[in-house]
Amino acid sequence: MIVRYVFFVLLLFLGCFFAHAQNASKDSVDFYIEQNELIKGLNYAKIKTDHYIKSKQFKKLKDISIKKSNIFTKLNENDKAIQIIYDAIIHIEKNKATIPISDLYIELGKKYSIVRDTTMSLKSYHKGMKLAREINDTIPLKNAYQNLFRLHVHNNLDSSYYYMKKKFALDKIHQSNAGLASSYNNHFVYYSKKNEYEKAKKYLDSCYSTSLKSNSIEMKISALSNLGYYYMVHKEDFKHGASYYHETLDKFENEMTDNELVDVYLNLSYAYENLKDYQQANVYMSIAYELKDKVINTNINDAIKKVETRYQIEKIENEFDQISKNMQEKQLRNKKIIIVFASLFAFSCVLFYFFYQNLQLKQRNKIREIDSEIQENIINASIDGQELERKKLADTLHDNISALLSSAGLHLSAYIANKEGEPAEEIRKARSLLKDAHDRVRDLSHELVPPVLAKLGIVYALQDLCEKNSNSAIQFHLITQLSTQKKYNTDFEIKIYFIVTELLNNTIKHSKASEVNLTLDENNNQLHVNVKDNGRGFDTTKSSGTDGYGLTQIKARIKGLNGKIQITSKNNEGTTVDIKVPIPSSTTV
Repeated sequence: MIVRYVFFVLLLFLGCFFAHAQNASKDSVDFYIEQNELIKGLNYAKIKTDHYIKSKQFKKLKDISIKKSNIFTKLNENDKAIQIIYDAIIHIEKNKATIPISDLYIELGKKYSIVRDTTMSLKSYHKGMKLAREINDTIPLKNAYQNLFRLHVHNNLDSSYYYMKKKFALDKIHQSNAGLASSYNNHFVYYSKKNEYEKAKKYLDSCYSTSLKSNSIEMKISALSNLGYYYMVHKEDFKHGASYYHETLDKFENEMTDNELVDVYLNLSYAYENLKDYQQANVYMSIAYELKDKVINTNINDAIKKVETRYQIEKIENEFDQISKNMQEKQLRNKKIIIVFASLFAFSCVLFYFFYQNLQLKQRNKIREIDSEIQENIINASIDGQELERKKLADTLHDNISALLSSAGLHLSAYIANKEGEPAEEIRKARSLLKDAHDRVRDLSHELVPPVLAKLGIVYALQDLCEKNSNSAIQFHLITQLSTQKKYNTDFEIKIYFIVTELLNNTIKHSKASEVNLTLDENNNQLHVNVKDNGRGFDTTKSSGTDGYGLTQIKARIKGLNGKIQITSKNNEGTTVDIKVPIPSSTTV
């Protein structure tokens, strides 16, 4: 019986232990990053940061600060990422903790390198290197040497040789195959920059042979790619060079990113083009273009997701939590007072009961008001972010990618014009692919921010919008006394344009109207927008009290512009939406 009891207790203990371990694995920054739940990861990291500061667990504070900083780097919030590292350094130094912080300064150097502040990046790396030397901490010292080498060799500075040799010496001591392969690769890069290709090849061979002994797939891929590059560029042995790229695909295709695969297929296309095997070259070029399209679409989706994530402002949520906590504490305090007096005086109990109920009602109303305001702030922040990223993406697509595709098409056309005879089928296909890619990029940039809005202003843009939406079933008319030369500041015009776009979309979807008048006027320094249709309308007195997501966004945006909106409608008498918004002072004509 005793043995059976002990066995039961042991099973219970093991069950609790494994349950705790499972929860711990799910409740961590690494887990949230892996699941791409960055906001939850930040909230968890903040809670843990506060706990580690209070309990003076500075080693854990350092580790979680680096992870938290990396989350902000993922969100392109580089200023916050840098500030978090600085905060960790300040807390540790202020408390005179004995833990090493050289890796914090090296991490700081990486963050400054991302924002291309070379001066601060070098300063941080040197500080981390100095601290690591003082305690002979070789791991961060190696990281410092490696990052300093990259920074100096990129800028063609002579001191890159010094850092390269320093890291190499530490790798020899540690006898790490991955580290040695990295150092051999550094030598290859250095001597290639010096145009000493034979010496560079010697170190590249060492890098390849050493990487095969390591567990680093990244180093194996890098060594094979560099060997292919070396034979194709410096030896012009395209067949030998292509063999290394084929070996890379055979062994590591599933471990490579789409960008890495694009480079491999482009290099294979280049190799077969020089081997006069144009059919195979075209096959690899097509694969590269398909992967490139996938990368572009992935980057755009990632950019949109980052915008949505960044504007779920942690500060707003924390403020709401603090307000709710304060109110709950206040309610508890009032409840205790009522209970004490109720036990003494029955009459006082009744009075305090009504007082308590009234106070609770006010507090609930206040919470609802605060919650409503926070939701509006979140919607406005999200829309602001989307509009800003729309403009940035449109500018990038139009000014950079579209220009590059257009230039490539012109070069190809010039090549065909100067070449006698009918151009090869692959050349015509390549030119057609370039034109198709250019048209798609142009159309996408126009969808994000209409060019007529950016170039000609809101009047022309709304006229164009009415014409595009008009068809045999419904006609849109713009009525305005404003000059076609009238322009406001860009942000204001973008907001007004997308508000009107959403209103017209609602009209098309729900009104069953045949004619819609869009009136645009300016009066008493206010922009007056009126949308009136002859559709079926609806009874506003029987409204459910909840707006759709689109109308909620419109109302939040107008409130954010300090404007007003009024909706008037009756059954079978159409609908009128009247909007008045103050005009910003930076208006131009």
